[in-house]
Formats: sequence, structure tokens, C-alpha cells
Amino acid sequence: MPGALHIVTARLRPDAPADGLTHAVEAARALSDAPGAEDVLIGLDSERLVVATWLAGREALDAFAESRQHMAFVMRGLAPVIRGMWSAAVEAEAAHPPADTSALWVFAVPEREGIYEWQVRDFLSAVETLPGASAAGPTVEERERYRAGGVVCVRPAERAAFDAALVVARQQWAEVAGGLEEATVPVLPA
Repeated sequence: MPGALHIVTARLRPDAPADGLTHAVEAARALSDAPGAEDVLIGLDSERLVVATWLAGREALDAFAESRQHMAFVMRGLAPVIRGMWSAAVEAEAAHPPADTSALWVFAVPEREGIYEWQVRDFLSAVETLPGASAAGPTVEERERYRAGGVVCVRPAERAAFDAALVVARQQWAEVAGGLEEATVPVLPA
């Protein structure tokens, strides 16, 4: 049975107080106790807070999204410190993230006319060739703003190769990935 991945990428307010960011990170860490959550990786830089949560499967998504931990993360953790966000829930055949992940690249392919299903599948296959451990797939809800999404977990030794491969890949993905939501952030220690 395929697993599921829930991704949240929040753009931080430039004037976000340090204690507010600390609270948002603590709320993100608490997601590991939410129903269905198996692994949670948190990435943070000066502009974004990214949280990738590996779930037991698609059937775990509703319980996770409705959980006390998820609601507290969004409403009391993120809301006070962000100026916008995107999220996606995808079905993904992927192992758990490597313990030594040092950076995350998260992405979501927007829903738009003129892009065919085979193009999205080819894009997802190409993501799997990037250096790092990928978890990517189609979004799980038809009303979703995105067609697909995922994450690549990058280990320290893979970072230079990943960055170089991503530059080349973006040129090849121009047709499908126009308007691609994406972020690369360092992972916070557990």
C-alpha cells in the first residue's frame, strides 16, 4: 500500500519575532504525535519554514489533517509568523527519510490547462533521478490546487550534486513546471 506525504511550505514574515518562530518549530515537532504520522522533517531558513510529514497511507490523511496537533501547528504555530503558505498531500511510494538528511527540496506542480497526465508522470520520474531520497506522487484530492508534489531528502555528501542536477532539471522541466512551487531549506536537527 502506498504511503502518503503532507507538505507545508510557509513564507515567513520579515518581522516575525524569534519566540514566535520557536513556537512554530515546536508545534511542527509535535506533529510527530499526530495520528498517522510516521516521520516529520522540518526545514527552516530566513524566508521559509517547511514541514514534510510521512503518513501511514492515504487513509491516514484525514485523521492527521483534523488532529489537534495539526490544527495547533497551523493556527497557533504558523498563523502569527507567516505571510503566506502552500501545502499539498500526495500519495508516494517511498521509504522513510534518511536519518542524515541535511536539506529538503519540496515541490508542487500546479493545476493548469495544457499539461497532460503523461507529462506529470514523466516529471515525477525525472524527480526520482535527482541525487537524494525522493518521495513524490500525485496529489490525493481532485479539488487540490496541485497535480503532484513531493520532497527530495538530500544528505550532506549529495548536496553539491543535487544543486547542480536541479539547475539542469529546471531547464528540462520548463513546459510542465511553469509556476512550480518549490523551496530548498536546511533541515533542523531532531
